[in-house]
Amino acid sequence: MDSSTYHSASLRHIKQWFSTLPIPNAEMRRGFFRASFIGPFWYRWSGFPSVHIAGLRHWQGKKFLSPNTATNILRHGDGVVQAFAMTVEAGTSMIDGKQGVALCYGAQGPRPWRWVRDELRAVDERTLLGMTLVDLPLLRHFYFPFLLVREP
Repeated sequence: MDSSTYHSASLRHIKQWFSTLPIPNAEMRRGFFRASFIGPFWYRWSGFPSVHIAGLRHWQGKKFLSPNTATNILRHGDGVVQAFAMTVEAGTSMIDGKQGVALCYGAQGPRPWRWVRDELRAVDERTLLGMTLVDLPLLRHFYFPFLLVREP
């Protein structure tokens, strides 16, 4: 199935889809990826305002600076700026218990981002499915899906 099938899918179905996808290799993790939210209407509608309130004003997506580092890209005037560096960490997924990769802000990241991890899986050669988790009691059981599509 492709990502358009899941544009308005339930969170449960997106989680099931995530579990079927492969880990994006280092070659795939390069360049700028434009973000969009997928899932139920209420989530797609509230996604960008939510990240705006949390400090990623005018979030456009993520850029991989190397196989092990990434940053968020924010629209700023007529250009873009980088915000909140992340490391790419291999390990066990908090979503499905399988091996995977996650983008982590680390203990030095600003609040609330120091507790956030974006787990990634490859949809195809230019599309990643991301699942955001907040690694705090009670919140770590919820996840928020988004797509990242590589731009030329």
